[in-house]
Order: sequence, then C-alpha cells, then structure tokens
Amino acid sequence: MVESLSLQAVLIIVLALVAGGFIKGMTGMGLPTVAIPVLASFLGVEHAVIVMVFPVMVLNAWLVWRHRDCANQFPEMPRLLLAGCVGAPLGAWFLVAASDRVLSAILSAWLVVYILLRFLHPNFSLSLRSRYRLSPLTGFCSGAFQAATGMSAPAIATYFHALKLEPRAYIYAVATPFMVMSVVQFATLVSLGVYTSALLMESLLATIPAMLAIPLGASLSGKIKKQVFDNIILGLLIMASIRLLYSSIWSG
Repeated sequence: MVESLSLQAVLIIVLALVAGGFIKGMTGMGLPTVAIPVLASFLGVEHAVIVMVFPVMVLNAWLVWRHRDCANQFPEMPRLLLAGCVGAPLGAWFLVAASDRVLSAILSAWLVVYILLRFLHPNFSLSLRSRYRLSPLTGFCSGAFQAATGMSAPAIATYFHALKLEPRAYIYAVATPFMVMSVVQFATLVSLGVYTSALLMESLLATIPAMLAIPLGASLSGKIKKQVFDNIILGLLIMASIRLLYSSIWSG
C-alpha cells in the first residue's frame, strides 16, 4: 500500500512525524496523537497503529534515559507498569477483533470525563494514597489502549496530569509507561504474526524523521513555565478527544 502513495502523501506523513517528534520531546506525548491520524488517512487505522509501534518505543526510550534522574518521584510506577503488561495482550487482541469506531468511543469517553473534571475542579490533584490505589487500574487501561489503538495517553497522560508535576518529571512519568507498553505491544504483535518485512521497514523509516525532531523539542521543555506546560498538555488531550469523538460518531 505504501508503494502506491504519491510524493505529496509521503511529504505530509514525514511532516506529521517531524511535528509529532518535536511535540513528543517538548511534552512527553503527542507522537501518536499527531502522526497516527495522518498515517491512518492514507494507510488505514490498523496499518498506521502497527507502523507507529517501533517509533513510539524508540522515542520514549530516549526520553526515559534523558530524564532518568526523576525516577525516584514515582514510587507507584512498578505497580502501574506491571498492570500495563497484563492489559497489553488484551488490547492487541481487541485491535484485531473490534471496530475502529468502538475503540475511538472508549478512548474519547475516558478523555472527556477527565477534561470535564479538570474544568469543573481546576485544583483537582491525586494524593499519594490515591496514586497507589489508582495506579494498577491506570496501568491496565493504558496497556490495553496502547496495544489496541497506539494511544495510551487517555489513561497515562490524564493520571500524571492530575499530579501537577514539573515538566521534566511529567515527561519521565509518561515516557516510562509509554516505552514499556510499546515494547509489550511490539512483542505481542510479533508473536501474533502481524509484522511482515514490509511493515517492519515502514516502522524503521517512520522512526527517522521523528527521532531527528525530538531533541529540539526536548531542548525547549525546560524553558516552559509549569502552568504553560500544564495547559499545553490539557490542550493536547482536548485535541485527542475531539479527533476520537469525530472518529467514533461521525466518520465512516
């Protein structure tokens, strides 16, 4: 399918990957949110999700290493990651079995509830006790979402956004589960025989423009004020919810 794309389509895809990599470096999220809708418009949703697994894995690994000094701020992280590894195989099966509209509806509902909560209660934040209780559920849902749609942000980003972290800590917090979930997703899809040599090559090629852009975005993250950063993340979540609502209600 990729061989039939026009030069214009390829350029649009490359620009989307560059933009996604830049936003990823600056905020810790945004690559799937930006790139998957563009790829899906040319390749289909399932194809786009599969192609983006490897770039997501590599870019998140880079961010985790860059911000590794923030690791001690998240004592609940092992619980969250373990639950995510349990949820990922379920999501990989769901990717094959469920329709795009069902997947989009589940994700959009999660995002809309959180966004409404933030607007109605702008000072809402999670206590350490609540973090320990909610982290397994967050991890399980994030693993399932990541494997099913290539987007675990509805679970991960909303959870860590509620902690009101400093930018560097937030980037580490979201990149760590994104990385682990994408590793599990990749392994699961390989075990299911989903990847062909062509799909693997497409994934490798998609990594290049995104990887070239991420250092620039990361260099800007430390220069953004906490409140501005918080609003950028909320804006990305709103954008994601609008896209998902469109996909679940009006598309097709």
